[in-house]
Amino acid sequence: MGPRAFSGRDDIRAMQRLASRLWPRGWHPGGLGWALARGALADEIVLFERGGELVGWAGLGHEPDRLGHHPPGEVMAQVDPSRPDVARAIVEWLVDAAKAPQLTIEVANDDHALGTALDRVGFTRQADAGSGHGMRRPVLTVAPPPVAGYSVRAVQPGETGARVEVHRAAWRPASLPWHRGHQPPTDPDATSSFTREGYEAVRNTWLYDPGFDLVAVAPDGSLAACCIAWLDPSTGVAEIEPLGVAPNHRRRGLAGALCLEVAARVGRAGGHEVFINTSPSDAYPAPAGAYAKAGFEVINRTRTYGLRRDCGTGWGPVDGNGVCDRLAGDDVQGADRTVIETHPYPSGARGQGLRFDM
Repeated sequence: MGPRAFSGRDDIRAMQRLASRLWPRGWHPGGLGWALARGALADEIVLFERGGELVGWAGLGHEPDRLGHHPPGEVMAQVDPSRPDVARAIVEWLVDAAKAPQLTIEVANDDHALGTALDRVGFTRQADAGSGHGMRRPVLTVAPPPVAGYSVRAVQPGETGARVEVHRAAWRPASLPWHRGHQPPTDPDATSSFTREGYEAVRNTWLYDPGFDLVAVAPDGSLAACCIAWLDPSTGVAEIEPLGVAPNHRRRGLAGALCLEVAARVGRAGGHEVFINTSPSDAYPAPAGAYAKAGFEVINRTRTYGLRRDCGTGWGPVDGNGVCDRLAGDDVQGADRTVIETHPYPSGARGQGLRFDM
């Protein structure tokens, strides 16, 4: 049976439940639900089912430079590791459906079914891409320390407009806290794509709990920062996605305060760990630095594979140095040795907004 197209809310829940069942291999169901609810994961998603059960999915982009989406060459997938046949079908679909001149995909370190399927068609491990990381910390068993003049609490009824606006202020592209000299070209008038309609869709997503939709309140009563934590009771792990601090309130410890409040609430709810899908980055250091101060440690989670379309004839692998190599069985004498392009966003920023939150 071939794949079928993603069709909306019921499929979001099915994809989240698959992620929950497979955790920690791949996506956390919270961050996945956040992206899917806003239509901000991929331009095209297909689902693979066996016996009426979702066992895998794949996604890719078609529109270059579409704000908030993965670029066309950065594909994604998740598959039940007990179904290598589905892993092969997913990879075959990605190779056939993708239009970009090269593909990259992040694969969980212990996802051997997907890794083997990628190897089979010529994908190679990208040593120069490094490893994909996340950050985690245990729950907090005592009340977190306050930030002078600010309070942290759950969003309240009647605050929808203010809640949306603080997110939009925090994720205004030109105001993101890039390290000096590393900010990519940005339209100074660009705004966050987050809307009241998008927020409503997020609040109707599985695992959303208003008690984990937190805001930091400034001394004047305005909202200064925000985050959503997604606690999966079946694993005891909550993911924070997204978290943002309005520019006028940065460098005061609010990101850490939100994280510690999440850690305390997750502990009271019976969970044991808080996860954030980000890692240290020289170009975009602020998020990981704040989380490290709040007690999060870096963990190695994924590896990156690459494949290039024009290696003489057909598709060809990209070697460990990022160079187009020969696909076994193809005659590629005289083919150009083309270096695979590096996307301008650092891997450490992917999970915290530069893909999904704008």
